[in-house]
Amino acid sequence: MIDIHTHSKLSHDGKFSIPEMVAEAENKGLRYYAITEHLDRDYRYFFRLRFCKQLNVDKYRREREAFLKDYVSENGMYVAFGIEAGHSKKSMRDTKRTLKGEKLDFVINSIHTIAGGEDPYTKVYYTRNKEKLDAYNKYLDAVYESLFVPYDYQVVGHIGYVIRYAPFEDISICTPEFHAKIDDILKEIVSQDKTIEINTRIRKEGYNQLPEDYILKRFKELGGTKVAYASDAHRPEEIAGKYDIGVEAAKKAGFEYWTVYKDRQPVKMEF
Repeated sequence: MIDIHTHSKLSHDGKFSIPEMVAEAENKGLRYYAITEHLDRDYRYFFRLRFCKQLNVDKYRREREAFLKDYVSENGMYVAFGIEAGHSKKSMRDTKRTLKGEKLDFVINSIHTIAGGEDPYTKVYYTRNKEKLDAYNKYLDAVYESLFVPYDYQVVGHIGYVIRYAPFEDISICTPEFHAKIDDILKEIVSQDKTIEINTRIRKEGYNQLPEDYILKRFKELGGTKVAYASDAHRPEEIAGKYDIGVEAAKKAGFEYWTVYKDRQPVKMEF
């Protein structure tokens, strides 16, 4: 098993230390495990989120360097360290400065905040964007914009994030009115040779992962080759959660292996 997307207590919503998270990954027999702390510089520009705890990048660097200095895996598991960078147009230069010179295995480029509506995690987003067409189009526009950030990234995070908390009767983002924008996003990801994560952190009935099956299949049809499994775990027991579902989704879309990163370089790993 692999897991490319988890958080320790250094992230604002994490509760457990790096050693605690790694120990559980070892216990579950993973071959590749990554800590990817939140870098949410975008939150600084949204009223309700601006006081959210920001990642102490220096502390994160010290803790990962100290951990790796003494770490020896019992089963040969590779421990990767990365960042999940939340994008917004206002924060991207700050994010670029913060990431400069950081020795990381990879960066996940994610959308959490959306201009004119804050974070879809909050009810405020759907108060301001009551119609599904508005709420989802703004999200898709933000994802497309994020693909052109001025810093290096390897993975595009949880495409379809907006459906996690959507109040609509039909929450799918794969209905026909969104196909053109989805294609634009996927074509650009293919053009830049980035990896899409298959993120299993969703608790909506009938939905097992982000992106939905349609997007994964379409990514493959458009020439996409790189996918990776991501639990988005914030607790040890969540690591590699629904891993089998992630594998099934990848295979159903036509993929034959995971792509993980070591020192920013892609590495193929079998399911």
